[in-house]
Amino acid sequence: MSKAGELLEKLFGPGPEPLVTRAPGRANLIGEHTDYNEGYVLPFAVDRYTEVALRRRQDMAVHVYTAAFDGTFSLSLPLGEEKRRGNWADYIIGILREFSKLGPFPHGFDAVIVSDVPIGSGLSSSASLEVAFAAGLGQLYGFEIGGLELVKLCQRAENDFVGMPCGIMDQYIAYFAEPAKALLLDTRSLRARPVPLNLKDVRLLIIDSGVHRALASSGYAARRKECEEATHWLARAFPEENIRALRDVEREMLDKVRERMPAVLWKRALHVVEENARVLAAVEALYKDDFKTLGQLLYASHLSLRNFFEVSIPEIDFLVEWGVNHGALGARLMGGGFGGATIHLIPAGIRDTYVKEIAQAYTQTFGKQPRILEVSPAPGAKMVQ
Repeated sequence: MSKAGELLEKLFGPGPEPLVTRAPGRANLIGEHTDYNEGYVLPFAVDRYTEVALRRRQDMAVHVYTAAFDGTFSLSLPLGEEKRRGNWADYIIGILREFSKLGPFPHGFDAVIVSDVPIGSGLSSSASLEVAFAAGLGQLYGFEIGGLELVKLCQRAENDFVGMPCGIMDQYIAYFAEPAKALLLDTRSLRARPVPLNLKDVRLLIIDSGVHRALASSGYAARRKECEEATHWLARAFPEENIRALRDVEREMLDKVRERMPAVLWKRALHVVEENARVLAAVEALYKDDFKTLGQLLYASHLSLRNFFEVSIPEIDFLVEWGVNHGALGARLMGGGFGGATIHLIPAGIRDTYVKEIAQAYTQTFGKQPRILEVSPAPGAKMVQ
């Protein structure tokens, strides 16, 4: 039996065989803050997972336990006017609210959540939880839902109930990821194509700064609003171009309006426009196993996130600069910013030394130990039992 299944039996007693689903966390190789601007992203699922075990009850009660916080929350179905609780339970309630629109719940359930996706470090533990839970809930209740419909349901839960205005990338990759591949996702068409991610001679490290970022209350929402304002400004400046998102903007347009456009909006737009180009260049590099070029693109992405999108912090900058000065092919801030983690592309041969020395340097400078994970591309959501 799975770990979540065993824990469910231990906590809630013997019963029918539980239904177990799992979904991975994700790393975004490149393409930051482009997803909600209808642009391109290049994520891959990491080999860290959230596992959810579900078992039907005879009554209408719901009890959900999470090992990560050693906590349980309960409610009764059908849902009432559920209020946001400001913790992990909001993701569960958000998914339940979306499922309640598909039909009545015939019974309650017990559930246990077990995860080794680090929380708050840019590996999208929330989307991993949402997709694993939603996939299991669909099976438990016999709702005919899967694929893009389920991905969109999870995104709505996070947008509308949790209050995090995220794009669709995290949920998409948690569901659709392929082993040994990244996915080039066009967030406008929601079509993706797999791209080989051959890590034979290189390694990918996620280095968590230990600065926790609560994105729902951080500058993420402000950046999204600035991108919308930049889009409206540019649409008025270039009415003939039919601009509906920063995806539609060319660098030449920005050059023409640099003196007139509000400086903050210009910088935000510049990052998105050039980041889209970097994603497409990264895809070309991966098809050639050209990791030197890929590394250069990662570092260019970081400089743009720091200088133009202004979402970096000193701890993140330190990890990136130390990396590129000590053998990394490239490194950058990964995720929404204001804390979280960096992704480092390094030659395989320097891995052990690199891990040891960057940890020492960071601890000496900031007085805390960074969490370092080596990750490999993994498959998306699946039934475990």
